[in-house]
Amino acid sequence: MKIISCLTALLLALFIALQAGATPYPPVTAPPLGEHWFSISLNDERTGFAHQTISKRPDGYDISVDSSVKLTVLGFSREAAIRESYLVTTELALISFIVEQTLDGSSMKLTGKAVPEGISMTSENAGKKKTTLLKAKGAVYPAAALNIYPLMKGFAPGRKYRLKVLDTEAQKLKEVLVTAVGIENIPGTGETYRFRNDIYPMVDNDIWVDRQGNTLKESVRDGLVVTQAEDAASSARFLSQMALAKKDLVFDFSLIKTATSIRDPATLTRLTVELDGWPEDLAFPEGAGQKVTRNGAQTLTVTLTHPVLTGECTLLKDDEKKQSLDGTERIIPEHPEIRALKDTVTGDEKDPYRIIELITRWVASNIEGTVIDSQSPVETLKSRKGNCQSHARLYTSLARAAGVPSRFVSGLVWMQDKGFLYHSWAESFVAGLWLPVDPTFGQVPADLTHIRMFDGDTPDDVAPLARVIGRLKARITSQEYAAPTTK
Repeated sequence: MKIISCLTALLLALFIALQAGATPYPPVTAPPLGEHWFSISLNDERTGFAHQTISKRPDGYDISVDSSVKLTVLGFSREAAIRESYLVTTELALISFIVEQTLDGSSMKLTGKAVPEGISMTSENAGKKKTTLLKAKGAVYPAAALNIYPLMKGFAPGRKYRLKVLDTEAQKLKEVLVTAVGIENIPGTGETYRFRNDIYPMVDNDIWVDRQGNTLKESVRDGLVVTQAEDAASSARFLSQMALAKKDLVFDFSLIKTATSIRDPATLTRLTVELDGWPEDLAFPEGAGQKVTRNGAQTLTVTLTHPVLTGECTLLKDDEKKQSLDGTERIIPEHPEIRALKDTVTGDEKDPYRIIELITRWVASNIEGTVIDSQSPVETLKSRKGNCQSHARLYTSLARAAGVPSRFVSGLVWMQDKGFLYHSWAESFVAGLWLPVDPTFGQVPADLTHIRMFDGDTPDDVAPLARVIGRLKARITSQEYAAPTTK
């Protein structure tokens, strides 16, 4: 009996020790390196995304996070597009940072570094700079390290972790308490660590992390807002589609501002744009009126001029011609409603260029521009609304129905007083070349600010856009205009 009592006492003492913060699970030695994608949802409706990259450095790690979200709760709207880059020590303590954020339309850049007295931070907003010292004793951590920190310190159910966190939105330091809730088994994932922190006032923030430190899920206020790990392909499709649709939740994130404006796109005769941030392994198309020169690993120059309609008998290859006349899942030239509309719009017209003009202007005049994408041209005809993809898809269907080889393309277009935005339009083969036409804006040919990047209308066709959205920078190096006419 005495032996049993001693054993019971020993087990009880061990249990109490574990609950008090002993470490039954060994700490991870490093954060999970590589890319990590997440969806963000409000009440089960997707409202944003986040993309995290962690890379090793000689003195620690580089943690970068790109995110964009639009939330509407109880009539209040909140929009945020943020690019964050943090250099941290091997223990995840902050060394330096750069944060560019647009919150509800207001843009700000923050830069800073750790100093003996705390964090020295400089904010730039509307051309004004301000440097502030956020006083702190000991290490300060970025919010991006919150989910990894407990595992690197060792996990034990009931253990509490207190740390100072930089809040870039409020521009202050925040004391955050992280509590290790316990071990949970998630179907298909296995054993996970569950944490809870109080980084958001008045509500709980629950986190599930796997044994390597990969965040699987975050839940704010019992699932009101959920951030969920997602495979890269799904995130790429979502991000590229939202950027082309110019949805609010990625608008500021995808907008490419330039120091120089384009005075009058309609009268441009030549435009040269330098693009920086284009992946070395990603092809950039050339064609009639678009020439590309690589200047470095991720830098290239695009020169745009008006294509010359030569009238030469340049023929498409049989497979290319067939592909540009056949139907696809969402380009449907054989549909009865499309064929009937084609007959109405083009009548007895035989000239291909005139057919292109008639269809382009009909689509631009009769389809109202919205951020909503109608997946089928028939849906677009019924609602008479759609985004640039809807316009391009309907145009391509009608042009193919009229026997004009046409294709759906995507890239950049200039928007006055904004910059370059991601956009979709079409190209039709006429007079020996692919002529760019924009059925959203009614342009034949499309103006020279249209920079073609990808062909094809499927999510997979435009998914590579996700590799450059938020990272691509543009510099207008030259622009030439037609001489004014005299009467």
